[in-house]
Amino acid sequence: MYSVRRIADVDELDRIAPAYATACADEAVTAWAMAGHDFTDLFREWLAHALTEQEVVVAERDGVVVGVSTWMALESAEPLRQQAEALAEQARANPALRRMAAAVALPHPDVPHLYLASMAVVPESRGQGAGTAILRHRLTRADTERQPVYLEASTPLSAALYARHGFTPSGAPFALPDDGPLLHPLWRHPALTRVSHVQNT
Repeated sequence: MYSVRRIADVDELDRIAPAYATACADEAVTAWAMAGHDFTDLFREWLAHALTEQEVVVAERDGVVVGVSTWMALESAEPLRQQAEALAEQARANPALRRMAAAVALPHPDVPHLYLASMAVVPESRGQGAGTAILRHRLTRADTERQPVYLEASTPLSAALYARHGFTPSGAPFALPDDGPLLHPLWRHPALTRVSHVQNT
């Protein structure tokens, strides 16, 4: 069984960052963007930002981090546009950063929603339920808070996982430039939750 929890303390960065880098290394968008480049420091920087400014949810087994996800509560797509512009400024001589800027500057819902920016599991733990445990944990709270959720699945396999958790297509798939992967935009409406009403008689 997995233990799933929200991490809100940057003091845990050293423990989580190696698992995050390992889990993301062969993810479709990362592999496309970072081909031939060492992404370890960049992903550590992004994870540090997520720990302080966003939300990180991890799955652990026997105290070892095996899955990491990052989430953003957005009122609009503006924060992502700003992030893409900042990356583009750094990307003049770096093909990897140019590709990451293109990946961030994607069509995105301009309405309030929860954005699953990334989720990855270390290779030896894939197919054993870590991703499902993370999704169940965070989507339960999204339902309670009546939050819709958006993401871009980077493979048909991951799209199928998300479909099992209530995500449906949100527009046609689109390919990233330079022979990049085909992304599947997905949207999930909050599930109805049962509310008990106690009436005094």
